[in-house]
Order: sequence, then structure tokens, then C-alpha cells
Amino acid sequence: MPTRPTGCGPSRWSGARHEAELAQARFLRVHPDNRLVADALEADWNQKLRIQQEAQEEYERGRARASCVLEAAQREAILSLATDFPRLWQDPGTPDRERKRMVRLLIEDVTLLRGEAITAQVRIKGGTTRTLVLPLPRGRVTDPAILQEIDELLDQHTDKEIAGS
Repeated sequence: MPTRPTGCGPSRWSGARHEAELAQARFLRVHPDNRLVADALEADWNQKLRIQQEAQEEYERGRARASCVLEAAQREAILSLATDFPRLWQDPGTPDRERKRMVRLLIEDVTLLRGEAITAQVRIKGGTTRTLVLPLPRGRVTDPAILQEIDELLDQHTDKEIAGS
């Protein structure tokens, strides 16, 4: 006896559709003179079509439930996030891992171009794009006397000891 697909959503619906297509192909391959086999295959095909129809209806009901209008309180809570975001970002109690998570939720990708300045093209998940032009960072130049002293210290000390002095 064929089993009924379990679960819900488009995967159940597409699985049921696939099963119905296979049953149809089996029915169409049978020779018309084999009426008993053809009748059994047609019954199986019809059962698969009913299961597919039920799965599609369940999927449509689920989509309708998921797309229902937000209640006023939910809408206000979502809109307040826009004003809360800067406060939350600047809060010293917000750990860096949460800031990274917030950025991942907002930003799709960033393209950096280096020329006379650094151009950052930021694509936000909603589709908006921002372009930022930043000056090149100034290179750090270490005094040659300090480099000479480090070279001399390396002969008799470890990196850790040199960094501590």
C-alpha cells in the first residue's frame, strides 16, 4: 500500500506531484489489453492525484496564514527597531558578536576598490546600495633608531621580552 507523504510545505507538494507523475507514467506504459493492470495503475494514479491536491491545498492554506496582516503591536515593535538600532549598536553592553550578527542581518555584501581612495560599495539586503569613499590610511613609519635597537635586542632576548620593554 502506498504511503502518504508527511510534513507540509512546498517539499510535500512537489513530492506528491512527483509521485503523481510517476503513477501517470506507469499507467500510460501499460498495454490497453491488460485491463486489470491498467485499472490498478489508474486507481493508484488517481490516489496520487488526490494526495497531490490535498498537499497543494494545505500548502496554500499555510501560505495564507503566513502572509496575514501584522497586528498593530507587532508592526510598532518592528518599526521601533529602526530607532533602537543606533542605541543598541552604541550600547557598551552590546557584545561584538551581536554587532556582527546585526551587520550580517542587514548587509548583503561589500565591494572594496582601492585607488587614490578606498571606495566601499555596500549592498544592503533590501536592495539599497550605498557608496562610501574613504581616504587611504596613512602608513606607519617606525623610527630607524627603534628598529636598530630591536635588532640588537633580538640577539639576546625573546619577542615577548622585547615587546615588554
